[in-house]
Amino acid sequence: MMRADDETTDCVEQQPWTAWITRHSGPWFPLVWAPLLLAAPLAGSLVDRQLARTGALLVVGLVYAVTVRLPWGPVDRGRGPAELALLLLGALCTAYLVIWRVDRQFLFPLLAIAVATAVRPRWALGLIGSLAVSGAIAAGVEDRSVATALALAFATYFAGAATFLVHHLVGVVGELTRTRQRLARLAVDEERSRFSRDLHDLLGHTLSVMVVKAQAVRRLAERDPSAAAAHASDVETIGRQALTEVRAAVTGYRTVRLAQELRNAGTALTAANVRVDITGPDGDLPDEIDSLFGWVVREATTNVLRHAAAGRCRITVTSGAATADVEIIDDGRGDTGQDRSRQDGSGLHGLRERVEDLGGVLTATATTSGFRLAVSVPTPTAAGRR
Repeated sequence: MMRADDETTDCVEQQPWTAWITRHSGPWFPLVWAPLLLAAPLAGSLVDRQLARTGALLVVGLVYAVTVRLPWGPVDRGRGPAELALLLLGALCTAYLVIWRVDRQFLFPLLAIAVATAVRPRWALGLIGSLAVSGAIAAGVEDRSVATALALAFATYFAGAATFLVHHLVGVVGELTRTRQRLARLAVDEERSRFSRDLHDLLGHTLSVMVVKAQAVRRLAERDPSAAAAHASDVETIGRQALTEVRAAVTGYRTVRLAQELRNAGTALTAANVRVDITGPDGDLPDEIDSLFGWVVREATTNVLRHAAAGRCRITVTSGAATADVEIIDDGRGDTGQDRSRQDGSGLHGLRERVEDLGGVLTATATTSGFRLAVSVPTPTAAGRR
């Protein structure tokens, strides 16, 4: 089993003891069994005053502790050193059983636990089974008792398999916990990205329109006070609407509709002295495409107001059997169009993500007479046919 990371996890669903196990993956489980399995043999050797046997059991316990500790060392050396230590432990246990011929019921389970801990997982269960069979045969031949053989086989295999499963399950639980934490962080990052994108799309457009309106107020304040007042009223209305949309964006319930954005685009572009020609779709669009095209129109209008220095803009929305399309073309001159097409700004980047989420394609290119932003999205019927 791989060593668990030092990362501490708090699992709401876990009981305190399972959370502790998840956080403290290591050799604690096999180490707990060492005193339990060696206590009786040590007590027997001390009662019989067999100091050599006592010393041998202590050496077996020490090598066992080293064997099960090696896979969790501070440096990942693989299972090679632990497997070599296991060979030494097996030799010591064999020598002990040959010399004193006692304590099989304790040493075979101890070896099985060491195998489950030290050997590579793909070999562990097979070796545990082989150890259980060999121990049963030895006990059956020596004691001429099937019951003794079966009892030893069961104890050996159960000890090894239980240890193997505990390590495996603790590793799985730890990995699932870390995966859930990573997914939670990704969800938070995704929500932050969504909110940042929405806030940019919302405030970028709204503030651009308010700037245009304020410029109109400044131009008309002296020669046409009534028109200036009308624009000032629009600034107030747009500001209030922006506050409402920001509140809705924070709570995640804001929606954008194409028809409203087309009206807003016409108003904003006209106020900026841009001649605008708008052609809407023949019928209703699916809700998700309608909302997406609303964002496209909003972002395109914002870019025209901010960057294009355009005199004319054409917005065309069409819907066919296979795709729905929106195209915004302006006649902005100079390097502005090239700058806009060179790379996506944060607005176009967020817009491209929205389009790709629906399987569509966004094209933003400079033309000989200005700039073209186009989006094509498959309709749900066409997507279903594919």
